[in-house]
Amino acid sequence: MESFYEKQKFNQWWIKLSIFIPFVIVFWGVITGKTQAENGSSMLVAAVVLGFISVLFYFANLETKIDTDGITIRFFPFQRVYYYVRWEEIESANVRTYKPIREYGGWGLRYSFKHGKAYNVAGTVGLQLVLKSGKKFLIGTQKGEELRQFLSELNRTKNLTCIQN
Repeated sequence: MESFYEKQKFNQWWIKLSIFIPFVIVFWGVITGKTQAENGSSMLVAAVVLGFISVLFYFANLETKIDTDGITIRFFPFQRVYYYVRWEEIESANVRTYKPIREYGGWGLRYSFKHGKAYNVAGTVGLQLVLKSGKKFLIGTQKGEELRQFLSELNRTKNLTCIQN
């Protein structure tokens, strides 16, 4: 048991479809020449915006590393610097099922007044952290059971009272 590492990307079919369909519409109009002169600039703007959004989703990823010293997360490209929390700063940590839309308003880098910050890409399982400072945040995971086992083993070896099973 050295560390837990996970890198997640936005791979949901509905995200790809919601980007692909407008792309097809814009480029179909450009290819067939059915755009009028006054609509040409708006088609170009639409193509640039769609291109930017596509690149953003392609490169966006959530990295999580948990080891005996603490937890490191980064939601690239929204966070360029890794966010690090030492175990000594954590009041409680537990893997739980959550409702992304109801609790945080969806997926991504989200904030809720009641539940704190969320770093999530897909799914409904995450590591809920409450810091001694009172801050709350949740880190989504696609490896819930593996994370539970890792935290349980870490708790046994390091006797971290903040980890709740």
